[in-house]
Amino acid sequence: MKHIVRYLYRFSIKQKMIIAFLTISLLGVVTIALFAQYYYTRATTQDFFNIASSSSASLNNQIDRYFKQLIQSTSAVIAGPIPGMRDRLSTNNEAGAVQAWLTGKAALTASNKPIIEDTLRRYIAINYSEIESLVLLKQDGEFVSSNGRVEDQSIEAWLSIPFTNETMVIPTYLSYPYKIPIVSLVIPVFSIEDTSVVGRLIINLSLSEINEIMGKTTIGETGTFVIVSAEDTVVYHPDASLVGKPITETLLNDFDLNSSDTVQKVAGKDYLLTFTRSDFTRWRNVAVVPLHEMATGLNLATQSLLIVLLFLFLIVILVVPILTNILIQPVLRLKKAMHEVERGNLAVRVEFHPGKDELQSLSRSFSKMLEQLNTLIEDVYQYQLREMKLEVQQKDAMIKALQGQINPHFLYNTLGIIRSIAYMEEVPRIEKIAGNLASFFRYTAKLEPLEVTLREEIEHLSKYLEIIDIRFMQNFQSKVYVNEKFMSAHLVKLSLQPIVENAVKYAVEPKNGNASILVNAFDEGDDLIIEVADNGPGMSPEKLESVRSSLVKVAEHKEEAQYRTHDSLGLANVHARLVLQYGKQYGITINAFEERGTVVSLRIPYRKEK
Repeated sequence: MKHIVRYLYRFSIKQKMIIAFLTISLLGVVTIALFAQYYYTRATTQDFFNIASSSSASLNNQIDRYFKQLIQSTSAVIAGPIPGMRDRLSTNNEAGAVQAWLTGKAALTASNKPIIEDTLRRYIAINYSEIESLVLLKQDGEFVSSNGRVEDQSIEAWLSIPFTNETMVIPTYLSYPYKIPIVSLVIPVFSIEDTSVVGRLIINLSLSEINEIMGKTTIGETGTFVIVSAEDTVVYHPDASLVGKPITETLLNDFDLNSSDTVQKVAGKDYLLTFTRSDFTRWRNVAVVPLHEMATGLNLATQSLLIVLLFLFLIVILVVPILTNILIQPVLRLKKAMHEVERGNLAVRVEFHPGKDELQSLSRSFSKMLEQLNTLIEDVYQYQLREMKLEVQQKDAMIKALQGQINPHFLYNTLGIIRSIAYMEEVPRIEKIAGNLASFFRYTAKLEPLEVTLREEIEHLSKYLEIIDIRFMQNFQSKVYVNEKFMSAHLVKLSLQPIVENAVKYAVEPKNGNASILVNAFDEGDDLIIEVADNGPGMSPEKLESVRSSLVKVAEHKEEAQYRTHDSLGLANVHARLVLQYGKQYGITINAFEERGTVVSLRIPYRKEK
């Protein structure tokens, strides 16, 4: 995907817009064509199934009605022969001859056989010319035919059918002796006395009437209706050579004739196939039509879509370049302005017009961006100057913190000698002072790390307070109240000792050591507050306001050398380093009460780990 995007970057916006319009138009038309073809084909197929099923059902009804009429009209034959008008007043020996023979009351003789044959022939001549022959069959196998032939009749299909009280239809087969395709109706003959089955009447029909019924209905140009029996033999087919043959011996074997309302592919072509089954004969009237004959409208729609597609292409090719030129002009102006900016000309501006046009809005935003960029460049320049000053201030603060430590090794060695002499001379106070001073100078002499834990800072402070306590003997008191949970907090190194040193200078010394210093800590939200309180002379309101103002100026870097004007590390120095390290919201705040004391508070972020 990334390679395709990179490849598209090689083309201009105009070319990409033309390609995009052409692609979208093509996809739209092709999508419409596919959907139209799909839904039109489905609708056409459903219409065919509906029409073909209706036609098939209608043909089945006509054939069934024809067979039922034949059955109803045979009652006279079964009871006959019927006496003539001149014979009604006299005794008729021919009446009831069929019933007498079938019921066994009379044997088939040379005298009554011609009567029965004549009765069958007269029925054919009067009613249906398409009847090839009529046969009366007795239960014992004896039969009489309208054509008088009895030899070789054993090959007829109706001879092997068991006697029942139901009418049956024998599908198309070749008759004896003429070898013509016929359909046989097997009708049970009931006794007129006790309604028991005494024989059957077989009506052998030629296919002329069925051909006439089926020939009146067509579907498509080459579509056909085919009648298939329950035994899968061809009862009717427009191709007479296939009539009577099993399906397996015909081309119909390639179709699935048991699945109705389906589209089947045979020999590379799609065919629509549906059928209905007759309730009387159990035959299937199958309609088979090539799909393309039912989708002529689809071809016309496809051609129309192709014409529309070509028309759209012509419109896109002619109109898109014009529209692209109109749309691309603001982009070109913006591009030209960007090249000017690239060469360093920040005074350039892009013409734009008010409105909702995105490109005009982009040009307006670009012009405003250039104005803001000029402002930001000036701000960044000033900010860089301030950053450089801050860097210098931080270095100066560290240098000030390390002043007077020109030769720390000489001090460590000297204090070690003093401590050893005090130990040998048994002067424990001097020994204690020397040890604490050595630890004090060793702690302050280390440049790294910039931050230490509150525990380390308090341990260093405790050594300093021990020295002050030895100095003033019993008069000075100091206490450190810090909860153990705050000991892991981090703060800038040498933050507490200068403040305590400041309290000793301005609170303890003026009172000749008769004073107290208390150190405690508590959390406030995400910050830690460390307070150093003394009970010295405090400050006047004017002095307190002056000190506070000085701290504010140091935090805002308005007095760069403020913390360098003191002889030792003082409040300004500590405040400056805390602000530099943590930000303006942190640092020192002072509360003083005249003649009662001073409280100096350090606010730092409460972080347990560095």
